[in-house]
Amino acid sequence: MSGMKPGFITGANARIKLFGKTLAYCADVSYNVTVQTIPIESIGKYEVHSNEPVSYSVDGTFSVIRYTNSANTAKIKDAKDGKGNAPKNIGDNDSNAQSHLDPGQILVSQTFDLEIFQKTGAGRDTTVPTTDQKVAKLRECRLTRRGMTLNKRGVIVDNYAFVAIYMDDSDLGDSNAVGPSGQEDLA
Repeated sequence: MSGMKPGFITGANARIKLFGKTLAYCADVSYNVTVQTIPIESIGKYEVHSNEPVSYSVDGTFSVIRYTNSANTAKIKDAKDGKGNAPKNIGDNDSNAQSHLDPGQILVSQTFDLEIFQKTGAGRDTTVPTTDQKVAKLRECRLTRRGMTLNKRGVIVDNYAFVAIYMDDSDLGDSNAVGPSGQEDLA
């Protein structure tokens, strides 16, 4: 099948947004959706009657290759005005990664959405416009951990862990979007 392009999502054609802004040099993203269950048992029966769900949780990690404010930001397409990508520069002044990690700001920090997009179009053919297709959206995230790795032949990589309330496999307008389960939706 000549001329057909595969639709695989790779690190080369993916784009990550945090706090509504593209995150330059995001190296790794992973997440887990867990549904905790408990077995329902009764006297006189050795096997369980059923395994019933009792909680839904989302957690994950992402890594960012660090650059400083002295980096050549003209070559970093989504860089933030030459300020580097330290935690205080991931996001904006009202809500950023630093506020999730600073003990004096934790209570006033705001949640964020982590969105994964697939870049489609253009490539080498500049006549085809580039578009983004939403692949996943992790809603109402909070950072829970930050670490750093550096080796002799490498670059500094900041590693972040987060929890989220929901994970949608696609755009919210799609039928695959998950919804809340709370009392407010029963009315």
